[in-house]
Amino acid sequence: MHDTDCLALLAGLAEEHCGLNHGPGVDTSAIPASDYIALPMGNAETIKREMVIPVCAECAQALLGEEWTLIYCLECNQSQWICRARAKLHYRHHILWQKGCPKCTGKFGGLYFNDMPVAE
Repeated sequence: MHDTDCLALLAGLAEEHCGLNHGPGVDTSAIPASDYIALPMGNAETIKREMVIPVCAECAQALLGEEWTLIYCLECNQSQWICRARAKLHYRHHILWQKGCPKCTGKFGGLYFNDMPVAE
């Protein structure tokens, strides 16, 4: 992402709200965003665009910790948090990106993952 794009995003951060699931019945429009997740879309040679998701401070902390894994659908923008200690499967990544999910397409189009960078 270019520096000018980052500045434009940061300038509009005050009007953004968290784009992630906070549980049933929680209105995320009342939860202000404090940062963004930016996912480059495309292959290593050509990044076509970046998907930008505003996140609140609580979600940003959860993404940096080892307790939660976020599952995010690239098709319908639905998200779900998985508590690693209670999960049947062993999740080791911070974010799992799905291409299609049972809520939107009913077809599984792939699973991608990445881990959040460690703060130094």
